[in-house]
Amino acid sequence: MSENRQIARAAGLVSFFTFVSRIFGLVRDSVVGYYFGTGMAADAFFVAFRIPNLLRRFVAEGAMSTAFIPVFTDYWTNRSRQEALKAASALACFMAVSLAVVTIAGVLLSPWLTSVFAPGFVGEPGKYELTVELTRWTFPYIFLVSLVALCAGLLNSLRHFTAPAISPIFLNLAMIAAAVLVCPYLAVPVRGLAYGVLAGGILQLVLQIPPMIRLGIRLTPVWQPGHEAVRRALRLMGPMVFGAAVYQINILIDTVLASVLPTGSVSYLWYADRVFEFPLGIFAVALGTAALPSFAAQAARGAIDEMRHSLLFAMRMTNFIVIPAAVGIYVLAVPITSVLFERGAFGFDQAVLTAWALSAFSLGLWSVSMVRLLVPAFYALEDTRTPVITAAAAFGANLLGSLILMGPVPPTGESAVGDAIATITAHISFFDQRHAGLALSTSIAATVNMTLLLLLLRRRIGTLGLDELAPSFARNLAAGAVMGPVVSYVAGWADWSQHGHLLYRVSVLGAAVTTGIAVFAAVQIVTGASEVSAVVDLLRQQLKRRA
Repeated sequence: MSENRQIARAAGLVSFFTFVSRIFGLVRDSVVGYYFGTGMAADAFFVAFRIPNLLRRFVAEGAMSTAFIPVFTDYWTNRSRQEALKAASALACFMAVSLAVVTIAGVLLSPWLTSVFAPGFVGEPGKYELTVELTRWTFPYIFLVSLVALCAGLLNSLRHFTAPAISPIFLNLAMIAAAVLVCPYLAVPVRGLAYGVLAGGILQLVLQIPPMIRLGIRLTPVWQPGHEAVRRALRLMGPMVFGAAVYQINILIDTVLASVLPTGSVSYLWYADRVFEFPLGIFAVALGTAALPSFAAQAARGAIDEMRHSLLFAMRMTNFIVIPAAVGIYVLAVPITSVLFERGAFGFDQAVLTAWALSAFSLGLWSVSMVRLLVPAFYALEDTRTPVITAAAAFGANLLGSLILMGPVPPTGESAVGDAIATITAHISFFDQRHAGLALSTSIAATVNMTLLLLLLRRRIGTLGLDELAPSFARNLAAGAVMGPVVSYVAGWADWSQHGHLLYRVSVLGAAVTTGIAVFAAVQIVTGASEVSAVVDLLRQQLKRRA
């Protein structure tokens, strides 16, 4: 089977389970919105969960798994099975001990972490203390989910994607159960969500064990911090901590800055980011996850031409899926947030403010998706320096853009960080876009990151076939431009400010999405897009396999 087809099949499998997980994730956020809305408790929990979640993204997903896969693939391809398993055991043992230390430090330093990452909470009675408490409860999640990521990296290296893709579903189920069954019976209801996070982490880890046993993988305690595999992985992992997770770092910066904006700003960004992550996780993250083992195997063989061809294929598929998704989210931002969250403590005004941020995030969906695909290509080449350089540039662009676009904020006198933000924004803020300005800046930063990655990757592996990619981008953008007004017209059939009539609003939203897909596909067929035949061929192959 060709690597392109293997990438497509693996991406399809990961996408399916990621789709199910994201559905449960939206249900989870809808339930949280129903009980807690965008008030103080919601802001406190989202900040508390954001801190370990950030570490999860760039220690677990962004660094550990992507550093582990190239090293383990090299051992598995060029050395014996026994050596490969010993290398995996040494790395697992080293990481478990290191993560235990990080977790203990995080719990002890929760007050300091809260004052740094949410300076606007320091002067608000009760909000700071609640955030500190929730941070202490949620921080051990980083230990659990990082071990999950290590197991997932091992399984993905062996082309087993099912268990790692399914595991996030159990986090969402645990948090939903906690919100419905635990929170209403606690003196501090939002504390139940933290319990749900811990339960979800345990379930995710347990789920990885059966497939590892079936594949004959037994990890034993091997304390060899000087093992060659550990040293190689750490050399890769250090820069990856920053390079692979620049988007998440930018989101954290948004959270820091949003904490000094009016109450609810943190929650608006959280809910908008969760919707934004839906298409991103279904396709972009899935494609990057599926492509990395293939890139690593091609790089290990020195087959750079094959890797270039696979990367171009993945980028064209990204254009085909992500561009219409970005247009749809931008046009349907209010209907989406209204259907998903407008109930209970979450009103229409909150839906509109969340949609404002969602529209700004959607402008960067394509860029973020491309970054998720380009960074693994560098890591497959064991080049971690380049993503760090581009990530640093993107970080600077996001910080500067956020301070310009968020508008001036008043000093509180309670936090040195908050007062510094107030001083800077008083001098350089030209647009008062509040929390939406933070989201827009994140999109701009992602575009900066993507552009630099493309230019520097071309220097590493030669021409990327951009002359073939540019028409693909233009064709998909034109199809999206035709699709947008049609989707907007269909969405106008409902009054989204009216409470109730949920079934009708869901039907209109579904009709708008379905119509948009049909229009986009029709334009692609008329223009003879090769991506259509690739998707059809993949579906035909899947049907033959099942038959």
